[in-house]
Amino acid sequence: AVSCSLLAILLGFLMVQSCEGHYRDFANRHIDYPKTAANNHNAYCNLMMARRGLNRRVCKPTNTFINGSPRSVQAICGSGGTHFRGNLYTSRRRFRVVVCRSTGRFPNCNYRGRAQSKRVRVGCRNRLPVHLDKLV
Repeated sequence: AVSCSLLAILLGFLMVQSCEGHYRDFANRHIDYPKTAANNHNAYCNLMMARRGLNRRVCKPTNTFINGSPRSVQAICGSGGTHFRGNLYTSRRRFRVVVCRSTGRFPNCNYRGRAQSKRVRVGCRNRLPVHLDKLV
């Protein structure tokens, strides 16, 4: 009986660790706060895509950076968001975002950036965002 309860605790711990790992991946790909300084949105995208390692093997065709605090982005999965469907939640507020689109070919990834103010729809797991679904 002791081994089963220990196993249950261990599995619970591993699931939390796994969700935190998915959140860390999400944050690396999509959260930049405070916003990194760059001369323009294109330079920002080129810098951020390289700094975050998002174009190591291929040029990622598009990526969005949310320039909101991690806490405010996490809140989308709770009181800061409204349930859309399944595990998807839409932010109640608009965020400053920069959408980066690739214009180059690997290894010369080159990005064009566009700043916008949008609501953000994310997939949540254990009340943490783990997937950026779309901007609305």
